[in-house]
Amino acid sequence: MLQIDPIQLGTLEIEHDVWIPYIDLYDAEFLPTRIKVANDEYAFQRSAPVLGYGAFLPADIRAARSAGKKPIIVEREDRYYLFLTPP
Repeated sequence: MLQIDPIQLGTLEIEHDVWIPYIDLYDAEFLPTRIKVANDEYAFQRSAPVLGYGAFLPADIRAARSAGKKPIIVEREDRYYLFLTPP
């Protein structure tokens, strides 16, 4: 599990007025399957290309939030990775 300092977080607008916590791990040696930010643990769910994510990623994030999960996006190279907390 990779520990992320909350000060490293930014935000990413995935749709008009829809913002999500975001971290850039472009230079990371590997992409973890689990990350921890403060007291929240997140597990990898799916990835999407940075160009072209709009077809499904916003809907996935809305569904996760409706289910009581917290989303976070990790960017690495040319992909976005969606991580979610458990409900």
